[in-house]
Amino acid sequence: MLGNVKNSITGTFHSVSLKHVPRYLAEFEYRFNRRFQLDDMIERLACVGLRTPPMPYRFLRMAEIGG
Repeated sequence: MLGNVKNSITGTFHSVSLKHVPRYLAEFEYRFNRRFQLDDMIERLACVGLRTPPMPYRFLRMAEIGG
């Protein structure tokens, strides 16, 4: 399992920063948990993207500081 995570992350991103590892793992977890629902993935992403309000950059940075 760890090999799959490593290959997925290094194959998807050009460079991997240690400070963003939790976000990389969260993305892998999301895709892994929905691997059998590939037909719905784009539609679900669009729906969530349209429902999510804009977030200021300072709030995005808080995730790096707090996590």
